[in-house]
Amino acid sequence: MNGEDCIDKTDFFLREIPDVKIGQTAPLKKKIVKEELQYLTLPELIQEKILDTLKYIHGPNFKLSDISDYEESNSNLLKRYWVGQGSLVVKGGVDFSQSRDQPEEEAERLKQFGLMRLESYGFHKNHCLEAFEYCKGDVEDSIYLLYQKYFNFDAAPKEIEHGLSKKELTEQRDDEKSSLESIYEKSFNVKTDDVWILNLKLEYLVDIFHNKEIVKKKPVVKDKREKCRNLLRGNCKFGAKCRFSHEIEPKEEKKVNSHLEDFTFELEFRFPSITQYPYEPPLIFLKTNAILPPLVNLHLCKRLYEEAKLLAEDGIPCVYTITELLQNEEEIKQHLKEEVNFLHPNQKLFAEKKYIEKREIKPSHYQKGSNNRSNKKFLSLEQLQKDDKRVVESFYTRIKDEKYKKMLNVRKNLPAWSLQKDILNSINQSPVIVVSGETGCGKSTQVPQFILDEWIKNYGNDNRHVEIVCTQPRRISAIGVAERVADERVDKIGNTVGYQIRLESKMSSSTRLSFCTTGILLRRLEGEPTLPNVTHIIVDEVHERSEESDFLLLILKELLQIRPDLKVILMSATVNASLFSQYFGDIPVIDIPGRTFPVEQYFLEDILETTGYVMEDGSEYCRKLKKDEDYLEIMMSANEVGYSNQKPRDNVKDESLNAIQVMARYQDYSITTCKNIFIMDPDKINYDLIEHVLEWIVAGDHDYPKVGTILVFLPGIGEITTLYDQLNVHPELGKRRGKYLILPLHSSLSSEEQSAIFRKPNPGQRKIVLSTNLAETSITIDDCVFVIDSGKMKEKRFDPNRNMESLETTWVTRANALQRKGRAGRVMSGVCIHLYTSHRFRHNILPQPIPEINRIPLEQLILNIKVLQNFENRDVVQVLGSFIEPPTLENIVTAVKRLENVGALDKHENLTPLGHHLATLPVDVRIGKLILYGAIFGCVDAALTMAACLSSKSPFVSPFGKREEANKKKKSFAVGMSDHVTTLMAYKKFLQIYKKSSVAARHFAVENFLSYRTLTTIADIKKQFLELLVDIGFVPVNLSTRRRLGWDDVYEITGPEFNRNGENIRLLSSILCAALYPNVVKILTPSKSYIMSSAGAVPKENEAKDLKFTTVQETVFMHPSSINYTVRNFPSPYLVYQEKIQTSKVFFRECTMVPVLPLILFSSYDLNINVQGGNTFIVLEDGWIVFQVDEHKIAEMIKFIRMELFNLLEEKIRDPLLNLLHHDRGEKIIATILGMINSH
Repeated sequence: MNGEDCIDKTDFFLREIPDVKIGQTAPLKKKIVKEELQYLTLPELIQEKILDTLKYIHGPNFKLSDISDYEESNSNLLKRYWVGQGSLVVKGGVDFSQSRDQPEEEAERLKQFGLMRLESYGFHKNHCLEAFEYCKGDVEDSIYLLYQKYFNFDAAPKEIEHGLSKKELTEQRDDEKSSLESIYEKSFNVKTDDVWILNLKLEYLVDIFHNKEIVKKKPVVKDKREKCRNLLRGNCKFGAKCRFSHEIEPKEEKKVNSHLEDFTFELEFRFPSITQYPYEPPLIFLKTNAILPPLVNLHLCKRLYEEAKLLAEDGIPCVYTITELLQNEEEIKQHLKEEVNFLHPNQKLFAEKKYIEKREIKPSHYQKGSNNRSNKKFLSLEQLQKDDKRVVESFYTRIKDEKYKKMLNVRKNLPAWSLQKDILNSINQSPVIVVSGETGCGKSTQVPQFILDEWIKNYGNDNRHVEIVCTQPRRISAIGVAERVADERVDKIGNTVGYQIRLESKMSSSTRLSFCTTGILLRRLEGEPTLPNVTHIIVDEVHERSEESDFLLLILKELLQIRPDLKVILMSATVNASLFSQYFGDIPVIDIPGRTFPVEQYFLEDILETTGYVMEDGSEYCRKLKKDEDYLEIMMSANEVGYSNQKPRDNVKDESLNAIQVMARYQDYSITTCKNIFIMDPDKINYDLIEHVLEWIVAGDHDYPKVGTILVFLPGIGEITTLYDQLNVHPELGKRRGKYLILPLHSSLSSEEQSAIFRKPNPGQRKIVLSTNLAETSITIDDCVFVIDSGKMKEKRFDPNRNMESLETTWVTRANALQRKGRAGRVMSGVCIHLYTSHRFRHNILPQPIPEINRIPLEQLILNIKVLQNFENRDVVQVLGSFIEPPTLENIVTAVKRLENVGALDKHENLTPLGHHLATLPVDVRIGKLILYGAIFGCVDAALTMAACLSSKSPFVSPFGKREEANKKKKSFAVGMSDHVTTLMAYKKFLQIYKKSSVAARHFAVENFLSYRTLTTIADIKKQFLELLVDIGFVPVNLSTRRRLGWDDVYEITGPEFNRNGENIRLLSSILCAALYPNVVKILTPSKSYIMSSAGAVPKENEAKDLKFTTVQETVFMHPSSINYTVRNFPSPYLVYQEKIQTSKVFFRECTMVPVLPLILFSSYDLNINVQGGNTFIVLEDGWIVFQVDEHKIAEMIKFIRMELFNLLEEKIRDPLLNLLHHDRGEKIIATILGMINSH
């Protein structure tokens, strides 16, 4: 081998072995997440307070159950929990690092020594301290006092007739002492003349309380061979091959610390300084170095003391007899089975003095308040006729006005005018009619006026009264139509024509035609079941099929049987008028032609053909093709696929066709268009196609106008954001060119941002509006010429099994598509481009939207049914089954169950007192519960603010491009890991500034990304909620006329008493828990890991992304808009939330962290106490939530005080005017609950 070869080989063997990996890297193990088990304890003072309250309610003999009353559970409660991962908790200790021998410290040490002596006798430390302080540090007196209190004997000396002098008694005791010394020898010790001690071995007590495990020794097989002598000398060279035995005799094991098991008992007899022993018993104590259960030694002493008392009655010396009794195993074991009651550790030795005779007697109830709505005046018939006459005369004076004549000419040009006689004849001949007509025909403004004008015309003939109520689905519609009608009649709004919506009313005694939202009329029906003064009810936009309008139709259908004189007019779009006609029994239908400009429609195949759009291969908007479909697609590209004359069936969707079938269906179109339709994924929004269509609209070769707004319909805010960002960087359409103003439009935008849609753009600029279906009906953009319809919309659905609302992306219905088309023809001829095929439009989408009643939770509707006199004593299922299109039975049953869970219905489906109140509040039942609990617990203003935010929308806004900045501002208000309280803090800060200057408040709102309009609306909603609370008696204040809109004086009106706990964040979290139950989320964390540091191993903090969330039903995700979204560590693993929604995932929104104790006290979960392995657990929701308690008595206390709280709340809800601050039990219960919440 030459030198070079040698070097190469050496290099080979010394070279580091490469890290060769075959295949893919093994995937990381998924982190296991669990809930961290929570340990619950209560401070001694709080325990004393709870026990004191319970004894006050149940009497001085009230006693908590013991752990021995429970059977040991075999269930594996802790399987789903991390146990023992929390931080070290030091429960107590004394710092001697700074100690100095000062007189004060010497006295303290003597005190501690004295207390240790007292505790050694078995007395509780609380009582030892109380006795020591009462006796001014005298240990002997303290012992006597404690014995007297524990064994309940009279401390006053008694005169006993025995005929012996003190000297004779002493001699007799000395004789007994001599006898005992001879009997027990060294076991008997005389500590002083007054203290005798007997040392005893009580093995039976040791066996009872120190049961030792018997370790069985394994039998040893002895080697019979002779022992090896060499091994005995120290070493044997033959080892295992030696023919002699190498077995080593086992040495007898010496017991380590055997003295620790040498238990002794000291039986101590104490003779008071003034004693008449043996005619009175001595004090008897038993002390031991064995660890016995609490109070066992005193339990034994009580038996011995009772025996000594019997002997004392006959003057018999007792020490020997007592000693022998203690050694009587059978007698003592029997006694230990008997129950003995001593002072409870939290009970005072001396009862507190109560000066009942000096106690001021305060009223038990408030006086009911009043508000400006409480005293509604019902006018007499005579007054109505006077007002009617004035209305008619006023109208005749206005018809001479030139402005009125001009308006009349405008009205005559509407299509509805030509059918005036037909409409009025049908109304007079039939109790119910349907008037159908497309947008712009004039039905909303003219039909009510036809009725009003006819009444005015005929007033002199019959002098009958008329009152017309016209319902609108939205507030903006009610106001807009009312103002338009008032203008046409040249009258001031609020006179003959008025409106009433939530928080606002423009009506007077002269109003004969009122426009209102459907909900307002439903509320009126609660107080006026037959609407005695109303003559005509017009239900407009009935085709929208909202829950409220469907409910109103059912009420009206039944009301007509009682009020045959009532006239009902249903106004609908043309598409489904027959449905309403059949519901009321084939009633007349009058069709009014529309008055919109012609709109040219393009469907997907048309716009693809016209613009020449080509889908790129591999585009994200292509659907996944199968192998054979992939081949056909290649053939289509090469124009090698033959046409088929046989068209596929109409019910087969485009995406289910193969290439040949697509070409057969669209044989009038080019192969490129057919290929695009074949490979395009219909479930995706094709932003590239929308961009291409926009380019064609603004710069394409066509004869359509190059002016006017372009309206693009998209499903939701996510899609709007994506397209908005894409268009803003477009070379022609983007911001840099400045030729196009791109504006988003969706419901979460503030009113200020929405108003930008209606502003005229700068000269030479053209608006492109990206909108949800909000622009279909609610908002009209007058200068709209082009509409691009993506064909998708977000629709709320409700899953009753999961108690979850989902916002699902669905295909539009034909009715939606026609509405979108109509947006383009408001002021001139327009163009509507549908990005789906004409075949899908005609055959594969629904004709009408699914009625709202089949897509929403039914709780509030069921409460409304229960509270209306029209449906008194009627079954809910039967009432809901009478709807025009009834909800499913499953949805009804689960809604009833949820109402039972929140306490609104009892087991017989009758309204509870809570249910009656919740039905009165026009909000979700959980928000209603929050309002009521705020009134009960003295935080009215705070609760109303949070409720108002939840019932409207969040005041926080996130403008496009500024979301991070907006989130930072939102977090600056964050308090208590609560979205609800964070909003409350932001509102309070705004209100503080607003009351000084509205201008400064506007600047504050802008700087902090808050909606000024929403914040002022919250103030109005709070005032409405307060009026409702006053109506039902929960807040006894007198309200004057409402202040101006946006002004919030709720705190000033309700005063300090009803807001005494408004700053208590823990209490606010607690009432949120009570209101939002059972919307509870558990936080799951991964196993705790550690990292090395200079101080040793320290726990590694979790990342926010490591946390998982779950409800009883499923895994959920926190919505990114929450202030808790980036939180890494929650002090409590429980959150309550407002709602669950499903978009890309199942999200929960608006959440608050709830501490452990409020969750137990305020949630309506069933509470069970479980004992396992000697430990006590509080178990909620059949084991879904588990807490371990420090001591068993804590679980018992929580169970009982929670029961008292629930009873008190039920009593208050039954009797809203009950003053809990003056209530016999209420004041103590509320104070105790607040103490518990604040201490934990």
